[in-house]
Amino acid sequence: MLIINTTSKVVTFFTGQSRQSKTFWFSLSLVFATIYGLLAIQQAFSSDYVVQDDARQHIFWMQRYLDPDLFPGDLIADYFQAVAPVGYAGLYKVTATLGVAPDFFSKILPLFLGLITAGYCFVLSLEIFPIPLSAFISSILFSQSLWCSDELSSGTPRAFLYPLLLAFLYYLLRQCRLICLILIGLQVIFYPAISLISLGLVAIRLIYWKNRRIFLSENWKDYLLFAGGFCLVLGLVLYTKSLSEFGPIVTRSEAVTMPEFQLGGRNAFFRPGIDYWLEGRSGIFHGTTFTPVTLAAGLALPLLLRLPVKTKVRKQVSSSIYILLQLLLTSLILYSFAHLFLFQFHLPNRYPGHTIRIISAITSGISWTIILDDTFRFCKIWRSKRKAVSLRLISTFSQILPLALTIVLLVTIFFYYPLFIKNFPKAGYGNFSNAQSIYEFFATQPKDILIASLSGEADNLQTFSARSVLVSREHSLAYHKGYYTQIRQRAEDLISAQYSDDPSTLLRFIQAYDIDFWLLDKNAFTDAYISENSWLNQFQPMANDAASSLKQGINPILKQSIGACTVLDTLNWFILDADCIHEFASASRP
Repeated sequence: MLIINTTSKVVTFFTGQSRQSKTFWFSLSLVFATIYGLLAIQQAFSSDYVVQDDARQHIFWMQRYLDPDLFPGDLIADYFQAVAPVGYAGLYKVTATLGVAPDFFSKILPLFLGLITAGYCFVLSLEIFPIPLSAFISSILFSQSLWCSDELSSGTPRAFLYPLLLAFLYYLLRQCRLICLILIGLQVIFYPAISLISLGLVAIRLIYWKNRRIFLSENWKDYLLFAGGFCLVLGLVLYTKSLSEFGPIVTRSEAVTMPEFQLGGRNAFFRPGIDYWLEGRSGIFHGTTFTPVTLAAGLALPLLLRLPVKTKVRKQVSSSIYILLQLLLTSLILYSFAHLFLFQFHLPNRYPGHTIRIISAITSGISWTIILDDTFRFCKIWRSKRKAVSLRLISTFSQILPLALTIVLLVTIFFYYPLFIKNFPKAGYGNFSNAQSIYEFFATQPKDILIASLSGEADNLQTFSARSVLVSREHSLAYHKGYYTQIRQRAEDLISAQYSDDPSTLLRFIQAYDIDFWLLDKNAFTDAYISENSWLNQFQPMANDAASSLKQGINPILKQSIGACTVLDTLNWFILDADCIHEFASASRP
């Protein structure tokens, strides 16, 4: 009898819809979102030389907000500043004005964005299925999924994607059109791609199906929302045109011939076979669509709802659930357009990849709630048909089973992440403390220096030393030809100069780019250094020529200058003074 009473109380607690129940589950959602965010912050501040992967592109130039003299005439800094959405850049500028360093702000911002995301995921779920337990499951699974990827932790425009889109979906269901219009505006200035999703969703909802006929909305406010949103998105198009100094955008026909877009390239896009449509930048699915695996339960929702059993819980799934289908349809249409007009709408996976994650989280919460309710109900029916004493053990088992299943599910949801997943959250932070001496050296040099390097550490110098580099893998994005043509030319010239045995080639390079320092990996003059580097091998025939010359035993002038021109010798790197290299090369000319 105790077990039966306990089971009854558990059912009431889990499926209750009182205000207290909503407050409890909502608060618990935020508690877990806070825990995940704090774990990420712990990673972010574990060293002075920790940076998130994408932040190396989108945050470093913001040091100009604190010191306008940094990165003078820097092509890379100018480009990433130009392509930064105005709202995103403006937020960092405001915080910098208040004395908050951009790199610090980028590390604490994800915690708050994670809380907003978890909160809106919860209330959006309630609009579709008004059972707080289900909303909690959706919210916590979505939080876990987000912290298994680097969208939030990057502190870049992508970090604003989910809170802005979830908020829009919630207010769209609530028919708060003015707020929806404001949110489309925020999407345009923070992460433009999702403004197209929101506008497309508004357009689709102008059409509805009734009595086997198609009808148009009769509410003029719906058309006003669409018109307002269209004007905002049109403003985005006009703003994009203002980036002509770095354009035009690469076309499909050009990209298919470029090694940068092939498998293993810096901007790898074209994958072989079915993978092209499923994974990566070209695919439909995000890499963590079903991470954690409990999100896969959402796939069972259509079946669970079509079963002939009509329970009280099932009947509470509202017609608002169709917004998920409309969201999927909208994102797939935009995905098709993105492929049809490749790179004009940026990357195709930016559309369904993100929306499917939202859909998976909400449908999974509903599925798990229905499964739990069905388990309780089935065991209750089973007990009522097993009255014989000889079946007492079976009866007891039927009372324990739903409680056990509930405990297993909730323990899995609560504690599998983060306790049993290594390095959770997987926020994409890298610790580069091993190169501290390099960063400190360059940080003491004049602000207008330019560093030449093919080393992977060139990716980090602008972040940790606030000094300009000629070229680096991290910043070699090939989407805007006006920018990348210059980057590619720099990389080709740098490879040729670094591995040339002709002093004149090295001299011309230093003079043409006004190089101040040269950063070298200590294994830079081995043929494997080039042949095993996928980024360097994009630049042909320079890379093959350099590797071939090293195999033949040719001794580059730059290598010969190491002994005379090294100003800092560390365990893994040499830093050479370019003026000294220039003198050495001049003296080496016949």
